[in-house]
Amino acid sequence: MEQYIVSSNSALELKLVRKPSDINDPKAAFYPDMTYQVFGNMEKIFGYKDLVVKMYYTACSLKLYININYSSKVDSEKFGMNPDNIMEKLKDYITPNFHSNIDVFEKCLEDEPSFKPYGNQLDQFVLNHNEENKKFEVYVIEDENTEFKEYFNQLQTFVLWYIDSSNIIDFDDSKWKIFIMYEIFKNENGDLCYTPVGYSTIYEYYAYPDKIRPRISQMLILPPFQRKGLCAKLLNSVYKHYATKSDVIDITVESPNDEFQLVRDFVDVTNFYNLKTFDEEKFKKLHYQEMVKEFKNLYKVNQKQVRRVIEIILLKITNRQNKDEYEKYKKFVKTRLNWPFQKKPTKLMLAMPAEEAEKIQKGDSLVKLEDLDIEYNELEPSYDKVIKRVEVSLSV
Repeated sequence: MEQYIVSSNSALELKLVRKPSDINDPKAAFYPDMTYQVFGNMEKIFGYKDLVVKMYYTACSLKLYININYSSKVDSEKFGMNPDNIMEKLKDYITPNFHSNIDVFEKCLEDEPSFKPYGNQLDQFVLNHNEENKKFEVYVIEDENTEFKEYFNQLQTFVLWYIDSSNIIDFDDSKWKIFIMYEIFKNENGDLCYTPVGYSTIYEYYAYPDKIRPRISQMLILPPFQRKGLCAKLLNSVYKHYATKSDVIDITVESPNDEFQLVRDFVDVTNFYNLKTFDEEKFKKLHYQEMVKEFKNLYKVNQKQVRRVIEIILLKITNRQNKDEYEKYKKFVKTRLNWPFQKKPTKLMLAMPAEEAEKIQKGDSLVKLEDLDIEYNELEPSYDKVIKRVEVSLSV
């Protein structure tokens, strides 16, 4: 039966179609990183040979075409097993108005120039990639409407394939704010078109008594646009939006994965270096209070992330060949890592003889020191990645 079992990660073929020739161009295809939320933890599809599940979107308005192609299907009567119902598994995540006729789908491309981004333009910039200048714009959507909901439901399906344990958000809740980045390109007729590059969802939590604390829930750059610095640009656009809002305390992030944390650290460290008050000599002496104040005011970065930024910059300017200087830095970081471990003596310990309680505390201290060493040794390489990227950025 193995010949009828395929990986759903490789069977699912995605495309953002800009022109008719993209439909049959294998270079236009990209594939999921994960599919377990739709096809199960094993990420397998049973019952088909040479299976290809085509999910093609028009690049701007995200009209969807689905086609399930295979060379043969398992004989249910012979083997007593039915092939997986692929459409049944997909139905909760896709529009019921998808196209199954490729000619009708191709016809939709003619209307793409009429698509215009929803919401208000927040930012725009030009990036040079492969000696070609490409223009991007970022829009923020703060008000719900039915037309946008339908569009965004198409777009947010992509998180299932690229963000672990992702959820489809309910945009009926007015506290959700959506930031969408578009690339502006010209189609074959020379018409300007907007294709979504990625997006971020932000939930504005209430903070007593009359403030809000925006939390970044998701941030995704679609695979065709990754590794170009666009996630950093999108994050800075979010900062830009909230910077002037007096009711915002700070911006937090919901369970950031390692990749996003790397981008976040890079953006924050770069922004810190660009402060008017930044002075490396003062910073090295830990006289950075004025810099931190400016940083928080400009970018609404929360205190926990500010501390990471301080640690990364200190590591960058620490002479690791100088044993005393390097050990001093490590102690500085481990002091912060030790905060969660600090605790008052328990009632049981207070009731014990002093010698026994002291033995327990000493034993706990040894365990903590080992844990802190492990945690620090895991942290420094990630800081080094940020430092390397910052150095490249500052030298350009």
